[in-house]
Amino acid sequence: MLSISIHASSPEKADRFNRLARLDIVYERLAPIADYKVSLLERNQDVRPPRTLPQYPRWSASLWDLAARAIALSLPDEPPANDQVPAFKPGGKRCAFIREMCAILDHAANDSRNTLGSAHIKQAGRRRGIYLAIFDEHTLKPHRTEPFLFVPAYFRPAELLMHACLRRLTGGDELPPRPGLCAPLPVIVDGKPYIQIHQLVEPARTGFRTWLSWFSEPAFEHPDAPLGIAPETLYVKFLSSAI
Repeated sequence: MLSISIHASSPEKADRFNRLARLDIVYERLAPIADYKVSLLERNQDVRPPRTLPQYPRWSASLWDLAARAIALSLPDEPPANDQVPAFKPGGKRCAFIREMCAILDHAANDSRNTLGSAHIKQAGRRRGIYLAIFDEHTLKPHRTEPFLFVPAYFRPAELLMHACLRRLTGGDELPPRPGLCAPLPVIVDGKPYIQIHQLVEPARTGFRTWLSWFSEPAFEHPDAPLGIAPETLYVKFLSSAI
C-alpha cells in the first residue's frame, strides 16, 4: 500500500498532531497494468467510499503522477472521467491559503514502512496563494517547481498537493498523458529474449535492479548494455508481482 500523509509543517516536523489529510492507494488488481483503489481522508470532511483508478501501468512514471491522478479522482462529489482535473472555486484576493505544508509518501507492507518521497510546499514571498514546491523521490532527482498560483475560496490540502504535483509533472495545471508500460524491445541471446536494463526508464530501472538483488539474480554482461541484461521472463515477473 502507498500512503501519502499531508501535514501543516515541513517534512522534518511532520507528525500525527499536524496531519491534515491522508491518501491511501492499494491494489485492486495486481498486474503489469493494474487497477488501484484510492481513499482520501481529510480533516473536517465527510468520509467518502473508495474509488477505483483503473488501467494504470506499474513502474511507469513518478509516484507523484499516480498521486495526482488519485487525488483528482477523489476530490469531486462524483468521480470525473478521463483523468480530468476538478475545477476549484476561485477566492481571489481573499483566497484560502497555507504558509507551509508537506506530504510524505510511504510504502507500507506487513509491519514495515519505507518512505519513498516527500513534497515540501511553501508560500513564495508575502503574497497569498503563490507557492513553490520541492519534490524528492527515491528513484528520481529532486525537483523544484517554479512559483505557481493557487487561490481557492476554500482550502483543501490534498487539492494544493495535486496542483503542486501538476506543476512538477507538466509545469501547468493539467495532468500529463497517461504513461505507457515500460517494456522495451528485447534482444535475443541464444534464442531467448532478454531486457537491456539501461533501456528501462525510471522508476522501473532502479526498481528492477533492486528486485533482482533481493533474489540474488544476476544481470548478465552484454557489449551493448552497460548495465547488463536480464531474462525477459524475470522482468515480466517483476511487473506482475513486485510491490
